Amino acid sequence: MKTKQIVFYDHNCKICTCFSLWVRKRTDYWNFLPNEINSLDLSGIDIDEDEVKNKIVCFDGKKYSGGAAILKIYSKCGGILGAFSYILLRAFIFYPCYELSYFLFSKNRTKLSFLVKYLEC
Repeated sequence: MKTKQIVFYDHNCKICTCFSLWVRKRTDYWNFLPNEINSLDLSGIDIDEDEVKNKIVCFDGKKYSGGAAILKIYSKCGGILGAFSYILLRAFIFYPCYELSYFLFSKNRTKLSFLVKYLEC
């Protein structure tokens, strides 16, 4: 059976939606699903609902969440950004930094949503 490449994201967040559109323009590798109960049930993946509601989560044979999920998603986009993300994803020693960065971003994303109008999405 083929592994599902699924990303659960907060579709109510402007930045998250913009990110999903940006990635979809660059690759068709990921299937983006909203972090709702119906999407979780339809995906057939056994996961904690609270984790999906609080973080971005992606599956590619293995579960990634938070900052590591962002890097995993970027790594499949190709180009210089994809290669750099792939290298960072392999640097396990920096995972606490990725999670701290993601935590700080997620707590302030509503304040940063004004940036969406300047992005290509």
